[in-house]
Amino acid sequence: MVSVRKRKMARSSVKKNTRRRKDKQRDINIHSNPIIARNWDKSLTLQQNYKRLGLRAKLGNMAGGSEQKVETLSEYREKQKSKPSASVSVSIQEIEQTQDPAKIPAGEARIIRDPETNEVVEVIYGTMKQTEGDAEQKPEISSTSSSVVKELEEYAQRNTKIIRERHLSDRENAWLQSLYEKYGDDYERMKWDKKLNIYQQSAGDLKRRITKWKKANKV
Repeated sequence: MVSVRKRKMARSSVKKNTRRRKDKQRDINIHSNPIIARNWDKSLTLQQNYKRLGLRAKLGNMAGGSEQKVETLSEYREKQKSKPSASVSVSIQEIEQTQDPAKIPAGEARIIRDPETNEVVEVIYGTMKQTEGDAEQKPEISSTSSSVVKELEEYAQRNTKIIRERHLSDRENAWLQSLYEKYGDDYERMKWDKKLNIYQQSAGDLKRRITKWKKANKV
């Protein structure tokens, strides 16, 4: 026979806490944008989804934790073969024998010392940049990500709202007219009027409202 306490627990709306709560974090329901919701893959993380859609999860540079692309040995060998033979690697002896900054790699420098006092006479900073083969390759943009980005741009253009200027109501128009007729452009005295300025608007706010009223009524 079940006790009274067990029957109350069974009827209770409070759910039993379980250990498998982290799995529900992946179940993300996106309501803000229908295009992203349609192309979202729940088996991937947020960073992976953004990368697949051609978006960025962070505007700044990544501090770490980004996944590295795994490549096979054959892919690595093909990449090395496709690189040009020219290289920017320069030996220390070659740097010591030249005074041309274009022949010294960028980030390095040659220090010229006085042979007698051993003091630094001149520092030549290198300006030679790396070749295209040694430069970092740009990430490839897939057709899926480019189509999603194009859809998002079209969606933003369709749903961009035109900001309309708010017009003064008849009651607000009469209120500002009474303030202007009594005080003119003296906004400091206007803000202390407890009968007309019942909401105690500041001098700057009253000036902005009166200026808008003047423009609307061509005063």
